Amino acid sequence: PKEGIIEFKNYSVRYRPETNIALKDINFKILAGEKVGIIGRTGSGKSTLCLALFRILEPESGTIFIDGVDICEIGLRTLRSSLTIIPQDPQLMKGTLRYNIDPFDSYSDEKIIEIMETLKINYLIENSSGLDFYISETGTNLSIGEKQLICIARALLQNSKIVIMDEATANIDFQTEQTIQIA
Repeated sequence: PKEGIIEFKNYSVRYRPETNIALKDINFKILAGEKVGIIGRTGSGKSTLCLALFRILEPESGTIFIDGVDICEIGLRTLRSSLTIIPQDPQLMKGTLRYNIDPFDSYSDEKIIEIMETLKINYLIENSSGLDFYISETGTNLSIGEKQLICIARALLQNSKIVIMDEATANIDFQTEQTIQIA
């Protein structure tokens, strides 16, 4: 996306053909640069909206547009690589810090370090073996806050116009949340 405008027009979706419609005739528009929070009870459709945006669920009817382009006309790889999601439960992989922040080796060390400084996690590289700092399987050698900040560093590095945060600060301490709000 050039701007990141999202529009749902008369959008309906169901999980399987034999199930009831999960979202029915949804209409809304999110303008570029807007920060929108979606709240609701369990089962109200918050996660379904995310699944629809990533085209994990295909529409029953209606359309989702990003910058005026029907997302069903975009290849899945292109669509999904254009969106960034920061999950509630941070996901890390066994390997280096660099690999966990930039798994496709697309960015310079300087850029990664700059983002780490913004998030105040540069101490991870200053007190160890730099970006080669080893992260154990699922990040068990890090705190929840550190794991979430690494996931956020990955998202910031992508500089995506559309970032979906699924309760990204739910499991972290107040100070870490403040760092995220500033970044």
